[in-house]
Amino acid sequence: MSSYAVIVVGAGPAGTTAARVLAEAGVPVLILERDHIPRVKPCGGALTHRVLPLLPRGAETQFQAHPTHWTFQGRSGNAVTVSRDEPYCHIVERQYFDQFLAQAAHSAGAAVHDGEALERIEDTPQGLQLVTSHGQYHADLVIAADGAHGITAKAVGFPRPQLGAAIEAEVPVDDSLWAQYESRVEIHVGRYPWGYAWVIPRAGVLNVGVGSFRPRVFPLKQRFHEFAASIVGDRPIQPLAHPLPYRLRFAPPVVRRVLFAGDAAGYMDAFSAEGIYSALRSGQLAGETALQALATGAPLSQYADRLHDEFWPSLKAAVKMGLLFYPLAGFWSDFFAENQMLLSDYLDVAMGKLPYHALRANTERALLTHPRTLLAHRH
Repeated sequence: MSSYAVIVVGAGPAGTTAARVLAEAGVPVLILERDHIPRVKPCGGALTHRVLPLLPRGAETQFQAHPTHWTFQGRSGNAVTVSRDEPYCHIVERQYFDQFLAQAAHSAGAAVHDGEALERIEDTPQGLQLVTSHGQYHADLVIAADGAHGITAKAVGFPRPQLGAAIEAEVPVDDSLWAQYESRVEIHVGRYPWGYAWVIPRAGVLNVGVGSFRPRVFPLKQRFHEFAASIVGDRPIQPLAHPLPYRLRFAPPVVRRVLFAGDAAGYMDAFSAEGIYSALRSGQLAGETALQALATGAPLSQYADRLHDEFWPSLKAAVKMGLLFYPLAGFWSDFFAENQMLLSDYLDVAMGKLPYHALRANTERALLTHPRTLLAHRH
């Protein structure tokens, strides 16, 4: 039986970041990934600027588009575009971006076993025993970064997050259509109950998708094909589905000697569905906490405290914003389209430059300034 100080389950952004932090400090660490790397990962792949300091050196080689325009389309169909001098995000292809992160962790000294699925985990007085499809391992600590449907949460009794759902596809397009989108992300809101649709450009390919925080509200697959046809025409498309994990209440992401990070922790933004930043940052904090625990015996509960203080105020505000916005998405989408400053504020929230409470306050102020707009939309 092989032994490691820390075993990380999952080779996404959260897991590879945690492993890299530990490996750079000389801690024996193993990453277990059930799929072979690179593995397909459905995701728009938009990285905002607050992500950049969390990435290993050379990450910019993975950037394939740099949108400076953000188009918002509400219920009425009127499109409004907000433009910036600098890119408000950078687009990556997730399977190769994740491969790059795994290679960075391996270069730092982490062992990486891909194509090896975790089957069972047991907490014993001597440590954590892990049984996989290939063998058995011992670890002092485990960092669970195996996604919303990962086995680790069930094995140790960590509560599952709420699950929305998204369906998307990567569609190669001709030069003419690419020219329309190469520097622009497009978001459609108001016609998708408790959700939205999007178009994200990436090196001659459009990522087209529809997502909902309450997917039982409407037929997601049907809406996806309707939306995709409106963007790229009626053509055969093989979409992929994935969960949108979020929490309505804070759940401390530590169960005995297991720390949860990324989608496994359920720290996706419940309004914008942004999850890459929280994956990278929670992975970094999980790695740092594990390092301190191994070196000094510091309690793992510090991880829960740090995530609560750093993440939960924003995630809680995102939940409130979603509960305010999505039940009346038609009204709000038109109202935002008529108040472009609010769209600019939303972009700043997504980029980490503005807190949610400021967006909410500015929205309330705009309503009070234009009360006739509210009455008109109610009728």
